[in-house]
Amino acid sequence: MISKQLSNKFKIASLLCAIMVVYRHSLNLQAFYGEGEYKLISTTIETGISKLTEIAVPFFFLLSGFFFFRNTYYKQAEYTQMIVKKSRTLLIPFLFWNLVGIIPLLINHKFIIESNIFQYIFTLFNSDWNGALWYVRDLMTYMLFIPVYGWIFVINKQWIYAITVIILFYYWIPVSTSWPSSEGLLFFFLGGIIQKHNTILYYKCSQKKIFLLLILWLISCFIYPHLWAIHKYNTLLGLFILWNSLNYLKESWKKWLLKLAPYSFFIYVTHLYLIKGLKVSIAKYFYGNEAIAIISYFILPIIVIFITIFLGKNWHKYAAKSFLFVTGGRG
Repeated sequence: MISKQLSNKFKIASLLCAIMVVYRHSLNLQAFYGEGEYKLISTTIETGISKLTEIAVPFFFLLSGFFFFRNTYYKQAEYTQMIVKKSRTLLIPFLFWNLVGIIPLLINHKFIIESNIFQYIFTLFNSDWNGALWYVRDLMTYMLFIPVYGWIFVINKQWIYAITVIILFYYWIPVSTSWPSSEGLLFFFLGGIIQKHNTILYYKCSQKKIFLLLILWLISCFIYPHLWAIHKYNTLLGLFILWNSLNYLKESWKKWLLKLAPYSFFIYVTHLYLIKGLKVSIAKYFYGNEAIAIISYFILPIIVIFITIFLGKNWHKYAAKSFLFVTGGRG
């Protein structure tokens, strides 16, 4: 069992990362300026924030690995029980929200009619209908193949962890949504290691050190966003800053964020087409207007987040069973 304090920290971090994902999908440079067009201010702002928010999905994988590796799943009964549970918490939401993603494609006449059922299955698992769900797809893949690599956690030797992490770090391709993602596997594995050696979660960095690291992180994201050599270290630094910054969050903010935290997953699975539709619609009327592009980039995600939370709250209030069914019991 983890403490209530640690549990709340996980919930707040998950909500903040869900918000980061919305901002990642709020990028509107192409919508406002067309392919390859460069605008100094908006490009700098959006590219920098895009780099800052790259920590979101790695955190989700870390968190998933942390909770998943509480058990070994090496016995047949444990593995079967896990598959049944994950079918309910991951597979059903994955299928449902992908099917929902078909609706805007049909409305915009962009749904592709495939020649056979296998092509539809490939399109489904390629996350072409709801791009954000590649994370859930990869999570299911890592869990399904736990018998292949689960022995590493059963042995629980630091030298084996070290060798595995070095290999995964070397092959890690940041921001890759390929199936399976090397980034996802690395952070899912790291989450498992943290589960076995969780003292790192209670380390408290001083505010002064966090501030200095934050300055370094911001410089890396905004001044050198395309410097690939430091990309991996930038992600690790960002995760460290996010986690330690939560130690100094005001209690009033914690209470407010914890009220919204149950809808983190709902925000994640519902925001994509809403944010796309709004930014494209605005760009049609204000094409090439940099001021509107910047304002909409910051404002639209806030609007979308509150719309999704409003919808989630009311769905949960008036039809709790169906809401919990399509969110895998979350909320």
